[in-house]
Amino acid sequence: MPDLALDLRYLKYAIIVAEHGSFRRAADVLNLSQSTVSRRIQLLERRLGVPLFERNRTGTRPTLAGERFIREAAFGAEHLRQAVNEMALARRGDVGELRIGLMASLASGFLADLLDTYHRRFPNVDVKVEEATSQANAAGVLNGRLDAAFIPGTPRLPGCEAKLLWDEQIFVAVPDQHRLVARPGVDWEDLRDETFLVSADAAGPEVEGILVRQLSGLGFHPKISVQRVGRENLINMVGKGFGLTLAANSTVGVSYPGVTFLPVGCGSELVSSSVVWSTANMNAALKQLLELSLSVAGQHQQPSGRLAKSASDRQGEESESLRRPRR
Repeated sequence: MPDLALDLRYLKYAIIVAEHGSFRRAADVLNLSQSTVSRRIQLLERRLGVPLFERNRTGTRPTLAGERFIREAAFGAEHLRQAVNEMALARRGDVGELRIGLMASLASGFLADLLDTYHRRFPNVDVKVEEATSQANAAGVLNGRLDAAFIPGTPRLPGCEAKLLWDEQIFVAVPDQHRLVARPGVDWEDLRDETFLVSADAAGPEVEGILVRQLSGLGFHPKISVQRVGRENLINMVGKGFGLTLAANSTVGVSYPGVTFLPVGCGSELVSSSVVWSTANMNAALKQLLELSLSVAGQHQQPSGRLAKSASDRQGEESESLRRPRR
């Protein structure tokens, strides 16, 4: 029974000898002495239990068994070389799979730029995107279903780290015929008596939370209509007059028929978002994403003027996703 732990170098020597038909020429290619190459081929033959080469004064040629062995071994060696190369690429994060959770639009803005840049830089990484609520995305990071999630605020999850990356301005989507459409912007008080449409999943709970915080008062609760549709159809419903909804910069970059986007709070109302991931996650593709996230965040220069920083650096700071207007 041959030793399956053969030194792969010996196999390489045998392949080169067969290619050049000479121990001397093979030794020159390998930059070794002819005797060294010959001894190692002999060791390989002893381990296999069959002679691989016929040796004579005119040269060296494989035996019938040797020709078959070298042909199959060369095929296997090429597969092994490819496997080693793939392993090196995976270790660098150039290939593999990356699972991302988000709730923001990819039409424009930070996330659109980040994923576009990432895909162009790492085209062989299979990126899987899952759109869900921030709670579902956080759970996905905790249970390992997701490598990273982009979530409003600066979440603090056990065994995880978060980095604040970007801010987005808050807009209200109104029908083109709405009484507020001629204004350059609106205040929360202007929206107090409106009906707001929110989706049942993804960003819906976050939008509802903002509305409740900003519009609720003693004995008053905002009118909220929950719709089981995606972001696009929700805004299209606004254009049909079913109600208003909130949107961020990434959504405003898309044109919707019959809909106007007005900045809330004279443009000073912002929602902050972070990337969160498990510190135990060793996916090299994740490391590349995190490094690129910081680079893109620096290029975007958030309206608040803050640099991205880790959640641990923000101890004691306000972690609410919505910040009050500056005075």
